Amino acid sequence: MDYTNWEPFYQIILNRFGFSEKSDIKTAEWFSDVLTALHFSEKTEDDSIKELKNKIAGKNIVVCGNAPSLNDEYLQFQNQKNTTGDEIYIAADGAASVLLKNRKVPDIIVTDLDGKHQNDAIKEIEATDKGALLLIHAHGDNLDKLEKYLPAFSDKIKENAVVPTCQCRPPKKLHNFGGFTDGDRCVFLADEFGAASVTLIGFDFNDPDVSPMKKKKLQCAEKLIQMIREQNSKIRFFSEI
Repeated sequence: MDYTNWEPFYQIILNRFGFSEKSDIKTAEWFSDVLTALHFSEKTEDDSIKELKNKIAGKNIVVCGNAPSLNDEYLQFQNQKNTTGDEIYIAADGAASVLLKNRKVPDIIVTDLDGKHQNDAIKEIEATDKGALLLIHAHGDNLDKLEKYLPAFSDKIKENAVVPTCQCRPPKKLHNFGGFTDGDRCVFLADEFGAASVTLIGFDFNDPDVSPMKKKKLQCAEKLIQMIREQNSKIRFFSEI
């Protein structure tokens, strides 16, 4: 999604949540500077985007949210007669840990490194060691997490295994494919790169066991996913199969 198309939604999100655009920009620019220091070149950037496109374009994508239902829905999906076994799995942050517990390495992980469990970032490092492509997201509230965990991904950044993203206008070396939470950004990503189909598992927009802020974010994610589904009939929830 071109940033000019995403910006109106971004401004609505800023107003709804009281987030600071200046903080988003500050973190994104800090991330850009780190990438420059790591010699993240235009070629490296191009290669990582090509790798991302190769994983998604024309493929059947399974987007994994991190709701409590994910484990059961993953097992149920695996038992569906119409699964081909060559689906590409995109995990939203902590969903990667659930897949790894089931001996499934996600093909792509979308994360702001701010998972609800302390070991989520560690599991994401483990997944990249096993071949996962990682989209690391910068926003105004996760600079501390980036400072803490980015050193562990420095080699992966140089190996085209990391695509840096942000939710504001992207500075050099960063991208914005649209979306707000890790879950709906996975859906925007699959749509952006031309997935043949997108099946969503592990999504619960009415989870009663979340904080008021998380509930508000889930409501926003639901609206964004509904919006993109209106434009792309190939996106469906597991319950609709």
